[in-house]
Amino acid sequence: MSMVATPRRVEETRLPRPSRTFADRLLTAVPLASIYLWLCIVYAFEAWRHVTPWLFTDELETTQISRSIAATGHAARRGAPYPLHSLYPVMLAPVWLIHDVATAYSGVKYLDVFVMTSVIFPTYFLARLVVRRGWALFAAVGAAVIPSLAYSSWIVEETLAYPYVALCFLLITKALIEKSRGWIIGAIVTSLVAPFVRSELIVIPIVVVFALFFAAWTSAWANSRRASWSWGDYIGFVVLVAGVIITVSGIASHHSQPWYGVTTYWKHRAFVLGDWAAGALAIGLGVIPLVFGLAALVPAHSEERQRTVRMFRCVSAAGIIGFGLYTGMKAAYLQAYFATRVEERNLIYIAPLLFIGTALVFERRRANLVALAAATAYGFYLVVGTPFQMGVQLYSDALGFSILQQANRYYEWTPVTAQWLLIGILAVGVALLVAATLLPWSGTVVTGIAAALAVGILAWNVTGEISAASGTVSISRQLAATLRHPFTWVDHVARGKPTLYLAQGVADPNPEWELEFWNRSIVTVDSLDATLGGPGPSGTPNITADGRVYWSVNPNAPGRVYDYAVEDWPCVDFAGPVAAVHFYNGGAATLKEWKLIKLTKPNRLRAECSGIYADGWSGPNDSTYFRFIASKPGWLRIRISRENWPSTPVHLQLASIVTKFKQPALGRVFRDLRFDAKRLKTKVIWLRTPRTAFGARVVIVDKFIPRDVDPRLTDPRTLGAHVDYRFFTKLPRGATPHTGG
Repeated sequence: MSMVATPRRVEETRLPRPSRTFADRLLTAVPLASIYLWLCIVYAFEAWRHVTPWLFTDELETTQISRSIAATGHAARRGAPYPLHSLYPVMLAPVWLIHDVATAYSGVKYLDVFVMTSVIFPTYFLARLVVRRGWALFAAVGAAVIPSLAYSSWIVEETLAYPYVALCFLLITKALIEKSRGWIIGAIVTSLVAPFVRSELIVIPIVVVFALFFAAWTSAWANSRRASWSWGDYIGFVVLVAGVIITVSGIASHHSQPWYGVTTYWKHRAFVLGDWAAGALAIGLGVIPLVFGLAALVPAHSEERQRTVRMFRCVSAAGIIGFGLYTGMKAAYLQAYFATRVEERNLIYIAPLLFIGTALVFERRRANLVALAAATAYGFYLVVGTPFQMGVQLYSDALGFSILQQANRYYEWTPVTAQWLLIGILAVGVALLVAATLLPWSGTVVTGIAAALAVGILAWNVTGEISAASGTVSISRQLAATLRHPFTWVDHVARGKPTLYLAQGVADPNPEWELEFWNRSIVTVDSLDATLGGPGPSGTPNITADGRVYWSVNPNAPGRVYDYAVEDWPCVDFAGPVAAVHFYNGGAATLKEWKLIKLTKPNRLRAECSGIYADGWSGPNDSTYFRFIASKPGWLRIRISRENWPSTPVHLQLASIVTKFKQPALGRVFRDLRFDAKRLKTKVIWLRTPRTAFGARVVIVDKFIPRDVDPRLTDPRTLGAHVDYRFFTKLPRGATPHTGG
């Protein structure tokens, strides 16, 4: 409409509130504080049942950094300096001053619970700027019971970042409303600190810029100026804004490779994957809060102009746009360089804004119908276009799916069933709001409808949070069964003395990560074949021909000396007495063995083998065995099996040990054998070994890839045969020495 047809409305002038006594304030705070307390009790119970971390490497890396800060005051991973990207490890560091790992871990979880649940307070006070107390409580509780509150049992940055972002939204909105020095300083300080709380929160300063622009654009002065604009003025303004965006993007591309890659090559991915994240958030919230929260950004027809509501809308629009763009761009970057992920965990920060917007719609019992229609269409698009990930127990980056995943697990829901349910929820919620807006219903009926919808939304979110917590507890207990008690068996013996973990042929790093988390004595993690990685430095130690291990260019100055070592038996065999033995679940219902060795100095290997996968199969480069310590002749038993695969020629060599590139290698060959490994038969060979160090190599001629041989199999590895080496000082009774070759 024109300015003549619609008189310009003046923002309301807020009347001074009557003074309240301390008792009044205390009674007002009771409902909010009691809800916070009860939620903390529920989440603390969930954290208590969460027996061990499992989101690796996130939780292990954060733990390494926070333990390093507690011990030395500096951030490090496995002893190597590391830049601090978040204040979250700093928050946890004092808890890790507790010596007992189990007690400290419990303290970390409970601290996370109290911190993350505190989102209820800034959300409530932000909501009170635009709605009455009852609906502010609804918004605050909603923000504190979304499925992602299950992160409060994990050692992840969201536990601090989520309530901090809500605090930033509150201070930015208050600064725009009050325009007083105190609120402005508070908003500026929290916005500048935000990227240090979590690097993703670089979005917060951008939100401030967007909010200022929206506030200026919607001001009375700007409205009066635009009243005289022609179509050419609008086109010129759009061109100017596009030019600013292109310029800023060009500068960002010059300084950031991820930004350049996304904006140049993967723009479509950013929108698609950003919508997936929004879809996961919508599902976790119950769809309606996302639709109503977006619709609340646009004033309803003939709505009275209020400065508080206008500024809240400016901050909400800025926050939704800022975090939405970041999430889409990060997901596109991850798809290009890592994997296709639904990154809802980067978008959860707008949940308080959506709940407050929903509370605003419920309180006023109306919405802009055009905005509601657009938001409804977008919600429908998200429901039908988002992959629900119902084939996994829990999707760590998108806990919004948890309610559907648990329904699939326990009630055999299919994605089609879930989709129709979500469409029904969306249709009913929107229909009731439209009916309340257009039909001449009494105030009591409309209030009852709004209250019923609010209760249903909160019930859906609580169910989703419990579902997510149930999933994470189940996974943590599965990993606990893998590690097996006692978790801290290394620390019980090493008692803080430097301990090395050395492995070979690692297929699943989770057992090692679990062991490293629970045992602080483990300060270095390496593998003979680089199959075990971070977080933190990892690699392969240098090894001399006589078995000495070192991490420098000179074996006589090894760089690091350890008191103990955990060896991944049987391919890693350190010189020194066995101090402890621990069995863990290596998969396929089999127990594997770790040995804790009290090392000789210099640290030295007695024997090692390489080229063998964790399940015993040799790989594309075949397998090698080295025996570094020998004072008299012995016997080497080699077992070779092709199981149910076709027979193959085998080439076996026994030789001396030399070094190449600071690694042991075969030297002069003593014996050279050739034979066949038959199908369904195990070939056992006993070789007499010299009184000096020696090496052996088994070459499988006809290798295969199971997936290529049988399309029903999924194993993509190149395999040779099951190969096992074992050294004996005496020939066991019944063993037959090999005399050929």
